[in-house]
Amino acid sequence: MKKALSTLAAALLAAVIAAPAFASEDWRGNNRLVGYVVDKSTGKPVTGAKLKLRILRGAHGGPDIAAEGNGKWAVLGIAAGSWDIDVEAPGYELRQIGPISLTEGQRLPPIKIEMDPQVVQPQPAETAPPQEQVKIGGVAVSKDIADAVETGNKLLGDQKYKEAIEQYEKAYPTLSSNVSLKFALARAYYGAGQVKKAIVLLDEAYKADPTNTQAAVLLGNLLLEDGQLDAGKKIIDALPAGTLDMNSLLNTGIALMNKKQPAAAIEYFSRAIALDANRYEGYYYRGLASIQAGKTKAAKPDLEKVIQLAPDSAEAKEAKEYLKSIK
Repeated sequence: MKKALSTLAAALLAAVIAAPAFASEDWRGNNRLVGYVVDKSTGKPVTGAKLKLRILRGAHGGPDIAAEGNGKWAVLGIAAGSWDIDVEAPGYELRQIGPISLTEGQRLPPIKIEMDPQVVQPQPAETAPPQEQVKIGGVAVSKDIADAVETGNKLLGDQKYKEAIEQYEKAYPTLSSNVSLKFALARAYYGAGQVKKAIVLLDEAYKADPTNTQAAVLLGNLLLEDGQLDAGKKIIDALPAGTLDMNSLLNTGIALMNKKQPAAAIEYFSRAIALDANRYEGYYYRGLASIQAGKTKAAKPDLEKVIQLAPDSAEAKEAKEYLKSIK
């Protein structure tokens, strides 16, 4: 059950991962995906976006494409299956979405991909003082501090979390009020396995800006992962309607299952199913939660739905085994 928490790690760490080479082209087919890339804060199109589409089956192949100047993109001639999309653009954090379930002949609506500006971008001071300084978040700092932040950002992207922490901590005493640096350092702590330190910084970032839904979602899920169930659910349940995406709902439910609270987990899996009834994951985990709660008959229709939606998946194979034991 913990394996799906990798979705949370992907969202939190936003690490740049090179797409694997593929030896065949078994990802080709008669389907298509279309969408557009926008700036999350302004809603304006993002220019220079590049997308890597990778199918989760077979040789793990897929095309690399570039979005148009207006942010729109389309890819044709792809197979049905479960697709992941990585999106890069100059000046923005890596965006990873998926899996997107595409059935044969299905025409999904355009996929809106929102990009977050990169964390902590040093800006040259308008008027250079006698000693070289730059501005970060409106605060003038030495070049050494700015270099530490920039190096930390690169190390974080390379998944070198301990090294990133060392660089960020050089800058933190000077920039302790910078919310973006708190967030970046929290991500590095989480990647290094220091969950409690990550929670402290995320809590500070969230309190400094309660409208930051990304910080709220990640803080809530980390609190659940750390066993602080009431605190985590309080933050997540206070989010505005529509804030939680499919993966966030699934991760919240899984965290509750791992803490032996299947009834609470079922609520989040049901919300995930309501958000996208064509993805099998919600049914799969809700079925497991029902079994954990001792309600095996309630699990049966969900497990059957998994087999219907994703007959070739590993989850479908497990669902068949569970169904054998349900009378």
